[in-house]
Formats: sequence, structure tokens, C-alpha cells
Amino acid sequence: MTQIFSSVKNLSLWYGSKQVLSGLNLNIYKKEITTFIGASGCGKSTFLRCFNRMNDYISGCKITGEIRIDGINVYSSDMDVVLLRSKVGMVFQKPNPFPKSIYDNVAYGPRLHNMARTKKKLDEIVEESLTRVGLWGDLKERLKDSALDLSGGQQQRLCIARAISVKPTMLLMDEPCSALDPMATNTIENLILELKSKFTIVMVTHSMKQAKKLSNNVVFFHMGKIIEIGKTEEIFENPKSLQLKEYILDH
Repeated sequence: MTQIFSSVKNLSLWYGSKQVLSGLNLNIYKKEITTFIGASGCGKSTFLRCFNRMNDYISGCKITGEIRIDGINVYSSDMDVVLLRSKVGMVFQKPNPFPKSIYDNVAYGPRLHNMARTKKKLDEIVEESLTRVGLWGDLKERLKDSALDLSGGQQQRLCIARAISVKPTMLLMDEPCSALDPMATNTIENLILELKSKFTIVMVTHSMKQAKKLSNNVVFFHMGKIIEIGKTEEIFENPKSLQLKEYILDH
């Protein structure tokens, strides 16, 4: 039976006086891939950033409503945001490795959260994380090299390794393939499908092909509101709203 991992209740968001999200309600299911689709500027990425409170960095941002992850209210006053962001990892549109070595990129989070008492334990976490994203074989002799020397696809896989090194329960992915070539995109998509067995994944994409390939559930946004939610096949084969029908036809 599918288990609810995160629930959103009546969430609204403003940047200053401008309302960007309005009355969102949604359940995210454990170890499934939920994909947000919709036109540019409809609020998908803004909503994605609500799950790990990345919008806290934006001046004048106000949020009402509730997001619970594993039963815990993300916006409660006693929430440890650093801990939240280790449990809810994020992968961005453009690969953003730190200007450090490959090893130090993956080791950064475990060091920050004191996850390894010994160098041996840290080495194990780095190896396990790079193995999971399919990079260990290629990079195990290059761990001291700069992460910036890697190809775009390798950099994005390294960023995913960095995100999973701290043992998150949820991964947020904001158009993780949009800056990559078709071959690297295919590699990342296959990796995301593999990661689903370990993590609950929420993803924003503009690619309908990608949404069909990867998603268990699809959420369609229009002008800051959720218009339709459904299983992937239902959304694409039997869209109910005019806005979604038009969006699918245009893409």
C-alpha cells in the first residue's frame, strides 16, 4: 500500500505583495517520483523550494499553511533548518559542484553533520555515494582532482552523490537534466529511476517525455495553483482540465 511521506495543506506564498502560490494541497508518496509540470513562471520551482525552506533566503517571502515531512511540520518555529536540508536534499538545474576536489565535494555534508568519526568511515561514505551514482569506477583514481574538471553529466552525478552522502529521506530535483546533452540526460534519468528505491523524489521538469518516463505521479500547475494531480498515465492519457489539455498539446 502506498504510504504518504509528505503532506501539504493550504500553502500560499508571497514575494512582498505579489502572491506566487495560492492554497496548495498535495500528498507526496514514499519512494515514488512526483513530478511538477506547467508553464514557466507558474510556481513549480518556488513550491519545490518550500520543502527544504530554500525560500527563507529570499527577502520579503511570506508563507502560510503547512508542509509535513514524515509527520514533522517543516515550518514550525523549532525546526532545525540545517538538519532539514540534510534530510531533504536538493539537486539544481545547473550542476553546481563546489570548487574543491571530487572527494571534498562528497565529504562536505558528512563532515558538516559529524557523520564520520574516522577517515576510514568518511572514505566509505564517499565510495558508497559515488558508487550509487555510477562514478566510482571512473573517478576512484582522481579523487584529488577538481570537481570543476568533470564533464557536465559527471558534475550533475557528483552533485547527486553530494546530496545523498548525508543519507536524506527525500530528494528535490529542479530540472536536473535541462543543462545536459541527450546522452548525459539519459544517464541521469536512469540514475533517478534507480534512486527511487531508496528515496522519495520530487522533481520539476519541462520535458513531457521525461515526466512520462520517470514519474509515478504528476502535478500540473497553472498561475500559482495546482489544477490537476494524478497518476502519470491518467494525466497524459485523460487530462480533465482545458489548461492541461492545451499544455500537453503545446509540448
